Amino acid sequence: MDNDIKAKNEPDLLSIEKDGIRNIQEKFRCKITVLRKAFNEDLYRQYPYGAASPCGRFEEGQVFITDNRWDPPEGFCQWAWGDLRPMIQGIHGGHSVILISCCTDGLRPVTFKLERIDAE
Repeated sequence: MDNDIKAKNEPDLLSIEKDGIRNIQEKFRCKITVLRKAFNEDLYRQYPYGAASPCGRFEEGQVFITDNRWDPPEGFCQWAWGDLRPMIQGIHGGHSVILISCCTDGLRPVTFKLERIDAE
């Protein structure tokens, strides 16, 4: 790629090297909405572990906004963040399609809506 030509929305690589990856000016954020909490009671009876109830870390309708592509919002489950992080990083990079995904707790899955919003 010619040094004088950059792809649209591509960060300045020299400034990243100089300032560090965490100092990238984010153009977008990710709005994370909890759509649904489930509890697979039949599976729990066969393979019990943890609480016999839906996830206690989230509430349906709860909304989180990311500040950057690297760190979860305050109070967000680290396990769910690990599952969703690749999609969230894509949204921070400009991906504009609304995504529906869930965490990987097979007994107590939580379903999320991920959407791009402009950084303020």
